[in-house]
Amino acid sequence: MAPSASCPFFFALYKAYNAIHSPQQEMSPRKSLTATNLAAHQQLDCDLYIHNVYNGKGGSAAHTGTSSPSELAKAHFKRGLDWETCLYSWLDRSQLLLRVPSVPLDPDSLLENILADDRKLFFITGLSFWPPQSKLAARFSEGTEPLTFGLAKPDLLEIRQTDKGIYWRVIDAKASKHVKTSHHIQIYFYTLCLNYLLSQTQYKSAESAGVWLPPKDGFDMALPSMDDIKTISISLLSPTLDALLFRDLPKIVSMPIERVKWHYNPLCRGCRYESECGPKAQTQGELGSMPNISIDDAKVLKDLLRVSRISGLRKSDARLPDIEELHELVGNTVKLDNIAKTSPTVVKRAKQILTLPKKVRVQQVAIQSPVVEAARTKAIQVVPRRNYTCPHQEDVAVIISIVNDPSSPSSNGDYFCVTTYCENTNLVLPPPIMCSASDIITELADLLRAIDVIQKKGGLVCTSQFYVWSSSEQLLLQTHIINAALTSSVNDQDVRLCIGALAQGASLLQTTFQPVLLSGALLSFLGKGRRLRAEYKACLERMGLSTEGTVEILRKRIDSEIRRLQKESTGPGYEERRKELGQLPRVVVLKKEIERQLALPIPGYWDLPESVSILLSSAEACPTDEQIFATHKNPEDTKKLDALLLRRNGLIFSVLNDFRKRAVSANGASLLVNDAKTLSTQFMDMCKETHIRKLFFMQQFEVLTKLTELWQSRIDGCPEAPTLEFCNVRQGANGIEYVFRLLSGTVDVPASDKDHSFYDKLLVLDTPDVSSGEDNLPVEALFDDLGVSGLVFPLNRYTKASWGHQHCRVQKELMVADVRNVFTDRDRRHTLVALRTWGTAEMKLEEGAVYRLSPRLIDFNTTKILSSLFETDLSWGSEEDFYDNDDYCTHRDIPFLQLVIEPNSLGKIAAAKQYVKTENNIQKLFRDLKGLGDDGAGSLVLKASQHTATQRILSNRLSVIWGPPGTGKTYTISLSLLRLIEVERRHYGPQQKVIFITAITHAAIEACRSKLLRLMDTYRSINFLPNKWLEDVKIEVVSRGNDHPAPSRTGSTVHIYAGTIYQLYNFTKKHSIEVDCIIVDEAGQISLGSISLVLRSLSVNGRIIIAGDSEQLAPILSAQYPLLKSNALFGSVLDCIMFSKSATTFAEKARSPSPDPGEDNEFPSSQGTIVQLTENFRLNPDLGEFVSTIYSRQFKPQKVQARQLATALGTLATGDQRSNGIQDNISNAVQAFLIALSNVMFRQPQSKLVEPEVHSTTPANLLVGTFDVALTHRPVSLALVRLRSWSARTPHIEYELHVHGEAAVAAALVTSLQQCCPTDDIFVATPHRIQREAVKAALARANTQLPIEDTFDRLQLESGSPKSKVTVDTIERLQGSEAAFVICLFSVPKTFTSDLGFLLERRRLNVAISRAKTLCILISSDEVLCPSVKVLANEETAKGYAFLKAYEKRAWSYRLPINVDNLL
Repeated sequence: MAPSASCPFFFALYKAYNAIHSPQQEMSPRKSLTATNLAAHQQLDCDLYIHNVYNGKGGSAAHTGTSSPSELAKAHFKRGLDWETCLYSWLDRSQLLLRVPSVPLDPDSLLENILADDRKLFFITGLSFWPPQSKLAARFSEGTEPLTFGLAKPDLLEIRQTDKGIYWRVIDAKASKHVKTSHHIQIYFYTLCLNYLLSQTQYKSAESAGVWLPPKDGFDMALPSMDDIKTISISLLSPTLDALLFRDLPKIVSMPIERVKWHYNPLCRGCRYESECGPKAQTQGELGSMPNISIDDAKVLKDLLRVSRISGLRKSDARLPDIEELHELVGNTVKLDNIAKTSPTVVKRAKQILTLPKKVRVQQVAIQSPVVEAARTKAIQVVPRRNYTCPHQEDVAVIISIVNDPSSPSSNGDYFCVTTYCENTNLVLPPPIMCSASDIITELADLLRAIDVIQKKGGLVCTSQFYVWSSSEQLLLQTHIINAALTSSVNDQDVRLCIGALAQGASLLQTTFQPVLLSGALLSFLGKGRRLRAEYKACLERMGLSTEGTVEILRKRIDSEIRRLQKESTGPGYEERRKELGQLPRVVVLKKEIERQLALPIPGYWDLPESVSILLSSAEACPTDEQIFATHKNPEDTKKLDALLLRRNGLIFSVLNDFRKRAVSANGASLLVNDAKTLSTQFMDMCKETHIRKLFFMQQFEVLTKLTELWQSRIDGCPEAPTLEFCNVRQGANGIEYVFRLLSGTVDVPASDKDHSFYDKLLVLDTPDVSSGEDNLPVEALFDDLGVSGLVFPLNRYTKASWGHQHCRVQKELMVADVRNVFTDRDRRHTLVALRTWGTAEMKLEEGAVYRLSPRLIDFNTTKILSSLFETDLSWGSEEDFYDNDDYCTHRDIPFLQLVIEPNSLGKIAAAKQYVKTENNIQKLFRDLKGLGDDGAGSLVLKASQHTATQRILSNRLSVIWGPPGTGKTYTISLSLLRLIEVERRHYGPQQKVIFITAITHAAIEACRSKLLRLMDTYRSINFLPNKWLEDVKIEVVSRGNDHPAPSRTGSTVHIYAGTIYQLYNFTKKHSIEVDCIIVDEAGQISLGSISLVLRSLSVNGRIIIAGDSEQLAPILSAQYPLLKSNALFGSVLDCIMFSKSATTFAEKARSPSPDPGEDNEFPSSQGTIVQLTENFRLNPDLGEFVSTIYSRQFKPQKVQARQLATALGTLATGDQRSNGIQDNISNAVQAFLIALSNVMFRQPQSKLVEPEVHSTTPANLLVGTFDVALTHRPVSLALVRLRSWSARTPHIEYELHVHGEAAVAAALVTSLQQCCPTDDIFVATPHRIQREAVKAALARANTQLPIEDTFDRLQLESGSPKSKVTVDTIERLQGSEAAFVICLFSVPKTFTSDLGFLLERRRLNVAISRAKTLCILISSDEVLCPSVKVLANEETAKGYAFLKAYEKRAWSYRLPINVDNLL
């Protein structure tokens, strides 16, 4: 029993209860709202609640004061009070607190108190005030009655006294883990009022407010910290909350109650009006008569019904209840399919909510929604889908109940009840466990040992499975085990036993794939020739094997273990294990399984008591969470508590058995496809060093997460997979290709080199499911990804044996496929897909037959990373004897660990000062030659921040070049490398060196290589310049590491090898190369674990040069990982350095100013190692100034927008207005927008565009030498199109229809820009693939001579030389490239706002906008520019929104309404 699932609202509601019944509230007018009421409204998301509260309508007796609040509500309230007490006490001890009398605010008295206090920073508590009703009344919309507000009591008022005035901001203390929308409206309301009340000139608002959260470890374990204040800008909140307070709420509270929107859902638990809403939802057939339909779910279903009514799908005009209307609609698959053609997103989401099959086939029997039918018939319904996360049976079931006290500062469970059950009476089960949190690990470990004994008795197979009821209980259990592992208070063996058996993460690694991965890593370990005895012993110790014997015996012992692992993954037990589909969790959450498989006829929501009453009608009543918790709070009722928990566990087991009986298909087959497994408590903890161990597990979790996603889809028949109709066969460049017509979904052409065929898809015949037996499982569900994930297809005679281990159905019915091309037919009506296939399948492709194409796991690199991490860990372990005190050198001078743990340890080289002095002379030489007119020498002169970066590289073993967009990062690292080679040659003469240049993409590697070659040619072109040393510099591309020749062992050649981290790893493994310098470009895209592949080869004194941008898109991880306190392990290499606490000082030093451009500093002014490049060569001044708002230092523009752009755009006013296949109204509006931009650039009058709030200025040095007329030119690089799609048919625009409207605008912009700027490249950057496909289709319609460039999904216009290209692609795939014009699509319709968190990711916005060299046009909408305040509760989303608002303030904006009625 863990009540936290229902508790987020208790605290707010309890405070509302206190506020309403407090003396101050009684002094208020009857109709009034407090900040707490506003918070509860946001928390419940219910208009009926705020309507009733304002109009004084009472609720049920349980919530109006005639009975006291529940014990759980009191506990939550107590936690909030305890946190406030703890915080105030800490502030008081820190001399940061000022207490004022709890009387309504007198601004003058408050000012006197503040001025009398000589502290520069402090916090005021006890403040209260009456809102300024007259001032607020003026803010309400005309024609509405102003609301009245009650007494306000902010927790804290932060005061900062400066020479400019007294800056204040509201801080509210909240005991939750995260900031919520309800917190934001409270602090905004307080700030709004205080802006009027604190009107004296001395007061200045900080224009922000904050929520002070407890420490993550709990406020009983850690002191409060100002770092835990989550700040939000008031300007971000004001558009949405002003509209709510002064426009929407007055309408809500004044309208008739029958018109007020409401929905009965799980959030209603604890609301005072719940007892009225529940029965009402059921009797009226509302959506709330179905259980667990969230407010967002209800909006989707309402949208579906609305579209259905607009489409005229019902013959009768009589309005049915929602439930009946859904029943009628769902039962007619043809009608539902018709709606799906125009509103596929709504239908797709509605099917998920209503548990409908994603693929509805007309030939099947009438479709029904189990959820709808349960509400209609008041009978339990079965959801007919397979389940692989709950076992069909087990020999021993273990049920765990947890009592958690919400008032605890760090809630990890307070009391545990563990009971075992078995149908076999011959088995003797352990007694129940009833214990406190301090004893549970020991008790669980004893229970696990007892189950292990049962398994081993008589040699019989005995399966077991652990269960909890709720997700909150599972989280508590996992958290408790993890915390036990982090402390030394519990026996280590007990902890390891619990982790191996119960920890959801570590135990899941005991699957068939871990032996495959680990055996590969160990083979790699043995494959590196002979090793030291210490290394073999360290390896055996990690494997839990004996370390006695000679070197040869130790080696053979490891080899024997590898063979055992390989046998385990493909041996006799393999077939049995393969019957397990997907992954059975170690601890099953039973409530989640029942929700997935059964539809219960319970309105709103249900928990264990309700499920017991309906599934086990004859059983005794189940104790409620409140009853159990109230008993737990009474220390004298221990026996009663134990009895309640034992009864609860017994009922959970009964519910489990009943659930299994009901979860069957129509033909009687169980829908639970897996059986439980035997208990396994051992897992391979191969690495000992803490950081490496975490990365080692992370790499395996990545594989597991990818497999889990595949299993989830495959068990349901891959419903999201694109379907293809086979057409014909053709001869491709590399063999036979099969051509299909795309019927549904989207197929991408891989962005990588298409000369390599990865065969990363599965191709099967798309047939309907007819039963749930094993023979009718989707064949993809039987496919073993890991068995062939690292093999190159087509398989050869050596690797083909691996295919023989696949299930017999896989070998007969499935082929692997590689997408070779995606193109359109001649009429541009259909999308065609060309595939190459391989398999031993007996099936033959038949013309007209429909196939589905789904992904498979391709993984050539995980084993390499695991091997590299393992090898690094062994090196760390073998150095133990040389480092007596690990506290002073935990990294043991291993470069990879130095980078992770203590970057500062990779410090200065001995000759740093001499190197810098020599380099300064080189820089001065090139500057002098430039002054003499040598253009070649001019290109070798470094700008100020670039010069600083070069000197850091020369001075330090670790250098980090933080290169924002357009700052010449590749140029800087390339020229710095040449300077380094030249300086070292001058000091030490010719020496052999090995240098690696690596990145995640071939394009980045090629950019570095080509830049190096051009710079070397420039060196050679300068007369009389000593360049003989360049003859020793050899640059080679390593494309196949295993085949690439090794560098010579003698001589003075500087070998520069450029290749991906994976090919360079193969190269070093083959030749055992020691590397002197490693350059990592685009390091923001490389995961930390991956970089170990090359750092393992770095010499003792080798250098690491890392370049990248932390504000661009990070590596894509499949799983979510925690933010660790000290190290940013689970991100990119750049994140590790810039955001780890261990590197804070290291990073902060990077923020010092650069040397003056005219100075030749003997030594860099800053001793830090991170250098931000500031000179911007791509972005115009206004665009650069905007982008630099998220960087630590302002950009220095090096270019200005050419006047020719204004002239070119102006030609649209007089040019040929030829038809381009786009609606005239859209085309004309777009051209009017571009002409208006031209007028703005020429400083001529125009009335179309709205002037920005913030203007940037072009630096005077960029205008030197231009004509006088240029001074009248206003460069404009930022434009905003505020798109509003509308329809005469309906006020609600579907997402897909809006996307087509957005695409039409993008196509009109592209064709217009090509008309006036025919040689300039254009990007259309889209967050989603659906937008990309819509734009490509719109462009194809707009201009049929635009051929789709098959290889890179590009549209290319043949228009003289050079050719202009139009690239339409997702933002991720555009990262690292640039174009003159960039059109960014970031708009959504009013009805679709669930995706705003994705759109408002700051890194995504930054990448999209900063691709532009000349002009960025951002297409957005009011729904994105003024989102719901809920969106801003997420701190990262709020950052992205602030970035977007900064763009809005600087951009010339244009409102563009478009009619979408005739777009399709």
